[in-house]
Amino acid sequence: MTTYKEQQEGKKYLVLVKEGEVIGTFGNLKKLSDYVTDEKFYKYNTLIRKEFPIVCLDYIIYKVDHH
Repeated sequence: MTTYKEQQEGKKYLVLVKEGEVIGTFGNLKKLSDYVTDEKFYKYNTLIRKEFPIVCLDYIIYKVDHH
């Protein structure tokens, strides 16, 4: 059985930033793409094919380690 600390060590989170302000953090791209209501923002199928950091309009998506 693994400890909670061991489970969290490998986790990555997605941070959504708009114009320098953090909008939110997400565990997966599907939830992030559902959260953004801008019609011109990339759809989920496009996001999964991009390399990080992803830049779209005024948004930037970073993939960060859990600390």
